[in-house]
Amino acid sequence: MTQSDRIRSLDYLRAFVVMVVVVLHGSVAYMQDAPDWWYVVDPQNHLFFTAMVLLIDTAIMPIMFFAAGYFALPSLAKRGPGPFLSAKWVRIGIPWLLGVLLMSPPQTYITYLSRGIPVSLLQFWRADFWGDIYQQSVYWFLGVLFFLFVAVAIVYGFGGRFRSIQQKVSMPSWALFAAFAGIMSTAFFLTNLKFPLSSWLKLGYVLVVQPERVPLFLGYFALGVYAYRDAWFTSAGYKPELRIWGLAFVLSGALYLGHRFTAPAPGGGLLGWVMSNAALFNAFCLSSLMAGMAVFEGWPRRSSALWNSLAANSYGIYFVHPMIMYPLALILMGASLSPFVKAIAVIVPGMLLSWGLSARVLTKAPILRRMF
Repeated sequence: MTQSDRIRSLDYLRAFVVMVVVVLHGSVAYMQDAPDWWYVVDPQNHLFFTAMVLLIDTAIMPIMFFAAGYFALPSLAKRGPGPFLSAKWVRIGIPWLLGVLLMSPPQTYITYLSRGIPVSLLQFWRADFWGDIYQQSVYWFLGVLFFLFVAVAIVYGFGGRFRSIQQKVSMPSWALFAAFAGIMSTAFFLTNLKFPLSSWLKLGYVLVVQPERVPLFLGYFALGVYAYRDAWFTSAGYKPELRIWGLAFVLSGALYLGHRFTAPAPGGGLLGWVMSNAALFNAFCLSSLMAGMAVFEGWPRRSSALWNSLAANSYGIYFVHPMIMYPLALILMGASLSPFVKAIAVIVPGMLLSWGLSARVLTKAPILRRMF
């Protein structure tokens, strides 16, 4: 696999992950026991969407942080810390601020509309949004990613050993994968003892994160840097086998999903459940990443205009899709339709319209195209 093939493989994987993110955000409204804070909680729901949300929500962000880490080192080496951060400010920092200040408030306001709370959008934006309901919608990812880039640029600028890293082929062992999964599971478990599963932590108005997943974001970003150093996915480097990782993906996913549907026994068993949940969660994360790379490894050699367009517009799709999908879910909330019909009516237009908006506006307009 050539350098350009490797870049395209990860680009295709990221594009696929963004498509899955769209499916995730179109499914939450129709899952059973949807989060109380979710924008639209439709009375028509089904267990199928619960299972879909649980599986999708597990691995998508670790894969995105891995890809970011993989490309961070060569970009730093090519540009240097200052120009690197300037580029990331334009590409990540400014869209993050725009998302938080301009895009997230009207999205969050849909929570009020769907529950019949009589507050105007202007009043909500001026007052309520900055209170307990404050959130960053999908743009929290950009904030965390930007600060990670700042941290790695500082380390690169002051760390001579880090700057001297040269890419060379080195094959990972199964012990490495086991150790990585073990470290991630332990960190997930220990954090989960302090913070409830899937809760959100607001660090002022700056960062909004799920605490138990922060160690995973750091770990997968670091694994991406490590993978680049050891020339994974290159022609001579490590290439995951779909037969092995695909089986691990299916088995770990089935076990994790079954485990999530098994509530701890009343009065006991919670600690053991949390521990096994951490192990299964992280086994599915790692196998999803490696199985995904195994699938997309050969795609650049049979690339198509469709996938090239999806890869080029995945960032724009990620950025704008909530503004399209959440109002659609609100409009359909009162309709007596199957949750499957509603989900399709939200996801398909959400994907197509956000894709078209990215291709025709975000990547074309003189100022916006520098960001997207």
